[in-house]
Amino acid sequence: WAVTTNQTGSKITASIGSAMPAGVTLSANLTAPTGASSAGSQSLSTTAVDLVTSITKIAQGSLNVTYSLAATAAAGVVSSTTRTVTYTITGGT
Repeated sequence: WAVTTNQTGSKITASIGSAMPAGVTLSANLTAPTGASSAGSQSLSTTAVDLVTSITKIAQGSLNVTYSLAATAAAGVVSSTTRTVTYTITGGT
């Protein structure tokens, strides 16, 4: 991924438009740009979660995005489906 901002103290959050099936978890992890902090792998839901914080006046690209999908045995057979991950950069001054 890439980010360009002239603000200080920005953050990136992520959410999905609809809940995952019971027993299934989709997680995302963004590598932080220089000077920022990554929250590590975070479970995604319809409520936005912080993935990267403290982004300050930077233009940087070629950063890694890692997704992981986990399911418990209780999930059973899960039909093929898709989810759209929405990333939002907010905050800062």
